Amino acid sequence: MSNLDLVDWALAGRSAVWLLGLSVVLACLSFGDFEASRHNRRLREVLAGRGYQRGLNVGLMLFSLGLMASSRAWWEAVIWGLLAAVFAYQVWRTR
Repeated sequence: MSNLDLVDWALAGRSAVWLLGLSVVLACLSFGDFEASRHNRRLREVLAGRGYQRGLNVGLMLFSLGLMASSRAWWEAVIWGLLAAVFAYQVWRTR
């Protein structure tokens, strides 16, 4: 038995999706903060821009999809799926 047999690769893949989503959200917030300080604007004004809204919604959609895939109870998966659908609609709306 090798050490690779001890890793739950399916769980690692599902976890990678929500971690990717959080990293997208963090990148949007970080870059938005940089732009706000550079142009002497409020962070809220910068994040209200179309590109930032799309990035935040994509990140939150990936986060919701990852947690939906990692859920053990059916009702958790339904709630995360509904949230993912809401964020997907927001992404579609901002295109």
